[in-house]
Amino acid sequence: MKKTALFLREFFEVYVPILSFTAMFVTFILQVFFRYVVNHPLLWTQDVIVIGFCWTVIFGACYTMREHSHVQFTMLYELYSPKLAAGTRLAGNLLIVGTFAVMLIPSIRYSFFLGFQMTPVLRVSYTYIFLPFCYFLCSIIGYTIPSIREDWKVLTGKLTDSVDHLKKMDVEEGQLV
Repeated sequence: MKKTALFLREFFEVYVPILSFTAMFVTFILQVFFRYVVNHPLLWTQDVIVIGFCWTVIFGACYTMREHSHVQFTMLYELYSPKLAAGTRLAGNLLIVGTFAVMLIPSIRYSFFLGFQMTPVLRVSYTYIFLPFCYFLCSIIGYTIPSIREDWKVLTGKLTDSVDHLKKMDVEEGQLV
């Protein structure tokens, strides 16, 4: 069961963005070629590009969160003491988890509600375009919980500093490359 879940996670967070970006890029090139060289625009390319963009961004964001490669504004965070840094990160992460948890059920309902609407040319149900957002919400919640636990341990004294804060401090002092 765990292997299946890990395989599905890898599939959705790595291979789907690769495939959707590739399809989007190739379709974009086709669209430009047929519009400006052949002078006969293809209608279906717009649907593929929009779906590819949505899936690339949504599933790619899940992967960057998993790898801790997302953009962070840490100018003040790096200056804080370990407990203050843990407290501010904990507050931010609790805000993210709370907001995303509140958004989950309405997003699922809305995704299925849109099932009757189709894209203009390919007739793909909008459910398939918006349902990955629900995966995104669950994924971000799941990837944020370990940071919340770690920050709680720092605040309660069970841990001296979070791994995230230590890395930034070591890089600043030139100890970590």
